[in-house]
Amino acid sequence: MQILGWRSNMKRFLLVVLVVALVLSIFTSCAPKDKEVAFPTKPIQFIVPWAPGGGSDVAMRIVAQHAEKYLGQPVTVVNIPGVSGTIGLMELTEKPADGYYIGLIHEGLVVAHHAGVTELNYDSFIPIANMTDTPQWLAAYADAPYDTIEEFYAYAQANPGKVNFGMTLKGVAHAWGASMAEQLGTEFNLIPYEGTGDRIKALAGGFIDVTVTDYASVVQFVENGDLKLLAVCTEERNPATPDLPTLIETGYDLVFSVRRGIVVPLETPDEIVEVLAKALADTAADPEFVTDLANMQIDTLYLDQTQYINYMSTLDTNTAAIASQLQ
Repeated sequence: MQILGWRSNMKRFLLVVLVVALVLSIFTSCAPKDKEVAFPTKPIQFIVPWAPGGGSDVAMRIVAQHAEKYLGQPVTVVNIPGVSGTIGLMELTEKPADGYYIGLIHEGLVVAHHAGVTELNYDSFIPIANMTDTPQWLAAYADAPYDTIEEFYAYAQANPGKVNFGMTLKGVAHAWGASMAEQLGTEFNLIPYEGTGDRIKALAGGFIDVTVTDYASVVQFVENGDLKLLAVCTEERNPATPDLPTLIETGYDLVFSVRRGIVVPLETPDEIVEVLAKALADTAADPEFVTDLANMQIDTLYLDQTQYINYMSTLDTNTAAIASQLQ
C-alpha cells in the first residue's frame, strides 16, 4: 500500500510539474518581445560647424550622401560656422537627443577647448564613429618668392615674422602653424580665418602667403594657377602629388592630418546610437563611398565607438600638455 501511495504521489507531482512548465511556456511565447526601434522615420539634420567649400564640408557631404542608403532617410548637411567650429557644436548640444540631429567633430574641437575658446570638448557629446582621415598639404600663393619647400624654409628663416601664415585661431591649424614655426626656428605672422574654405580664398587672393590645407580644397586653385603646393604633410609621399616631398624627408618631424567623426547629443538613447553606428559602419565599408573619398584625396578611416573615444582621449591628454602654446 505504501508503494502504491508513493507512486500515486509521484504521478501527481510530475503532473503538477508538467502543468507549470506548460503554463510558463505559454506565458513566455506570449510575452511581448523587445520592440525594434522605429528610427529613423524622417530626415536627419547633420550639423557641420564649418563653412561650405572647406575640407570638412566636402568630406561630410560624401558621408551624408552614402549614409542615406543605410538609414533610409535623407541626411541634410547644415553648415553653421563660427568661432573655430564651436558655434555649430553649441547649437547641437541644444538639439533634442533623439538621433535626428548629428554633428561633426575633429581635432580642432579639442584644440579649441584647451585654448580656452570653448567649454565644449569631445566628451560633451556621444561619439559614434570616426569616418575619414584627411592628409594635409602646405600650399603657397602663386606669386610667393619660393617654389620649393627648401626655398620656403630659407625664406622663412631669413625673414622671421614676414610670412603670413593663414590659420584658424585657436584651432588645429593654429597648432600646426605654431609647431612648424617652432621647428624651423623662426616666427610666422599668424593670420586668423574661419575654416579652410576662407583660408584658401585668402591665399588665392594673395592676402596670406601660405597655409596648411587638404587637397580637395585647393586642387582647382592649383590647376588654375592661383596656388602652388610645396610639400605634403604626411609620413609618406601621396600618390596625388608624387613629386612633392614630405616635411619629414626634408628634415622636420611634422605630420598633419584631420580625422573627422560623428557625434550626437548626450542622452541620445543607446538603441538610436546603435542604429546610427550600424549605418556608419556599413557606409565606411561601401566601395563607392571609399572611391568617392579617394577621388578627393580623403582616406576612409573607420573607428568604432570604443576606438574613436580612445583616440580622442589620447589626443585630449596630449593637447592639454601644450595648451600654453595656443593662448
